[in-house]
Amino acid sequence: MSSYNREILEQHYNINIYERNKQKLLSGGIGDKYLENAKNDDRMSLALLIRIKSSISEKIEKCITELKTIEPNLYYYPKSDFHITVMDILKGESNRTIPQDLNEYIECIKKASKQIKPFKIEFNGLTASDNAIMVKGYYEYELQKFRELLRKLLKEKGLRLEERYKTISSHITIIRIPDKLNNPKEIMNYIEKEYNFGVMEVSELELDFHNWYDTNKKVLALIPLMIIFSYMGFTFRFEYRNINLHIEKFYSQ
Repeated sequence: MSSYNREILEQHYNINIYERNKQKLLSGGIGDKYLENAKNDDRMSLALLIRIKSSISEKIEKCITELKTIEPNLYYYPKSDFHITVMDILKGESNRTIPQDLNEYIECIKKASKQIKPFKIEFNGLTASDNAIMVKGYYEYELQKFRELLRKLLKEKGLRLEERYKTISSHITIIRIPDKLNNPKEIMNYIEKEYNFGVMEVSELELDFHNWYDTNKKVLALIPLMIIFSYMGFTFRFEYRNINLHIEKFYSQ
């Protein structure tokens, strides 16, 4: 698989995130006070996500089981909450409600999605900030292309975009640190090992209204990506999830 600028992603995961937080991790991390009541966290955001397929989730769960033997009191995400944030459109805030112009956001997302094809993400290795542990993801160019298109379309429509920074990552947050680590060196030794969680093809995006930890979520829209191919001078576009049905009809004619 050919990843989008793997060198930039390696620097992001290994230098910008891990190396910059190494000393804080060695001292136990900074913790996260909101984890005391994660299920009722009311910091809601409008976010475009990628959900993780079971073939990847099962390998992550094995990793989590091993980490629990080192630090049993961390906040471990259930597999139902595993996700990649494509874009935080409206940032997490208390008392936020679903925007009245939601349909305009969905229209922009659908328009951008029609310009890309399904793409793959490779999950390889772990990284950590001062209060979270993540699986590193390496994606094909289509994801970067989509993000740039969506930013442009939202701006043209005059719709708010509250990204804290331009997202380039495709990580999966799997663990949060509620308090100080008891065994920081053991955790860091584990993080620095090599792990291959596999490759996943992304054929659908999910627009959610959810909280910081994804414990409270409402799916607002599912946006399938398009398969595009040419045959005898004609161009065909199908939603990925319906392509088998269309192919069967094509060959039965």
